[in-house]
Amino acid sequence: MALSETNFVTLAEAALNRLTGMVEAMDEEDLLEIEQSSGMLTIDLPSGKQFVINRQIPTQQIWLSSPLSGGLRFDYDEDEKIWVLKDGRRLDTLLKADLEMLLDEEQE
Repeated sequence: MALSETNFVTLAEAALNRLTGMVEAMDEEDLLEIEQSSGMLTIDLPSGKQFVINRQIPTQQIWLSSPLSGGLRFDYDEDEKIWVLKDGRRLDTLLKADLEMLLDEEQE
């Protein structure tokens, strides 16, 4: 069942806030440029690689653009209360894995 626009925006903003906190906690070396505003989270690495996570109100999805995983579209699973791909991969888990891999490369 589709969410109301208000519910979708509330859930998407909460997810973006959690992801921002997760990324800030991962950034122990203070390498990342992190900006969140207007339904969008951007994460810039010193190498120029960039992650963009944003909410898409018309499709009720969160889209992730990752230098490693490419463009992905996540739907909200109301039963599990998480954002997932059709294959079951979670937004937070996938972002964390991609970011950890790139941060390791940046620090070598």
